[in-house]
Amino acid sequence: MKVQLQHHGKPYQIDLTRSLDISIAIRKSANVNCYFLEDPTFAYFESPQFSGNLSAGGSVNCEKIALYPHASGTHTECALHVANVDFDMRHIQIPALQLCKLITVQPVISGNDKIINKEALNINDNNEQFEAIVVRTLPNEADKLHKNYSDTNPVYFDPEVLTLLKDLGFKHILTDLPSIDKESDEGRLSAHKNWFLIDGNAPQDRTITELIYIENQIQDGIYGLSMQVPSLQTDAVPSRILLYPCE
Repeated sequence: MKVQLQHHGKPYQIDLTRSLDISIAIRKSANVNCYFLEDPTFAYFESPQFSGNLSAGGSVNCEKIALYPHASGTHTECALHVANVDFDMRHIQIPALQLCKLITVQPVISGNDKIINKEALNINDNNEQFEAIVVRTLPNEADKLHKNYSDTNPVYFDPEVLTLLKDLGFKHILTDLPSIDKESDEGRLSAHKNWFLIDGNAPQDRTITELIYIENQIQDGIYGLSMQVPSLQTDAVPSRILLYPCE
């Protein structure tokens, strides 16, 4: 099925039969990890009266899952992650389907770090007036699906880049990095705060999605974007992110 969106007077045709899942799933083993946080745990409910495990003879499966969304796979977060706001992920305004721009960037060396600065990003306009941008970083190896980033000082964004993207009108940024900020920055989280705060206030329509993975055969360009998030009373939730080819 194909649908046509009118975006600021221009028609875009989106093929909903060809979804491209760019999420990293949360699995029972071999998960991505960062910040030395514990891996997810899965446990079937068991009691003398009832087994929630089909393999153990139960009538249904009933599992308890414990995880840190920020560390175990693709997740989407709101301003509550870095600011004392009166809303959480249940209140965030995310369109069911929107248009996005996918770009690939080569980080640059800055001292002992690899960063994405304005020159690496190489974006000076948002003529399409999209609200979402998806950033893939190089090198783009499949180990991003299960890599342990703890204590590796991963690539991060120069905070000025987030100010630029915000000023260009973007509201949703998605990246394959474990964080848009430096792994250890003495708690400043400048990139997050530059993104989420506007004149000291935090709107409810802005998100950051981290730890996606975009296969190399997916070309840079314009896509339909579906950001699927559960309604949980917290700052960040596991998410499923789908791209759709767009003409």
